Amino acid sequence: MSLFFKAHGKPSIGLLLIRLVVGSYTLSLGIMQASNIEDYINKVKALQFFSENTAFIIGFVTPFLLIIFGGLYIMGFFTPITSLSLAFISIVKIASRGFFPTEGIPFNKDILFFVCFLVTLFAGAGIISFDALLDKRKKKTNVITPTDKNNTSTTVMTTDIVTEKSGDEIKTIEVKSEEVKTEDKILP
Repeated sequence: MSLFFKAHGKPSIGLLLIRLVVGSYTLSLGIMQASNIEDYINKVKALQFFSENTAFIIGFVTPFLLIIFGGLYIMGFFTPITSLSLAFISIVKIASRGFFPTEGIPFNKDILFFVCFLVTLFAGAGIISFDALLDKRKKKTNVITPTDKNNTSTTVMTTDIVTEKSGDEIKTIEVKSEEVKTEDKILP
């Protein structure tokens, strides 16, 4: 029954799926827009949201930004910067087109993508990413326990997670360290 009512799980797999689906859409959208750049520039100018020169610059730069950041987003590389940049592009799209860009459809995909970008901005890319491979050392837990009856000294247990890569294997090692702190007891 715990399979149906699971309140916890593997968030890295969910983050990977978000990155793959939304990043693939972003990358393919950038490629389609860059392949016919004149049409896209004319579409941006037709919105009449920006001035003529600004619309040209945005129409020219946006497809290439979508290609670059879409690829980085799929790989999970520089995830905070990538997510923030793509969220900003989504906000500009939402502001220029409106919340419901076409008649009769009560849904805007750009809002959904904006939320996905915010999720990865705050949650990170997950373990299955280049960011995780580059982050070699992480602190896991600190446990503080009193060691004597008078509470004059404490033991701090620290667990470091060290990720090592050798060949095709990635090995995770937990290194535990213990530090004893002694405090002087102040008498009244």
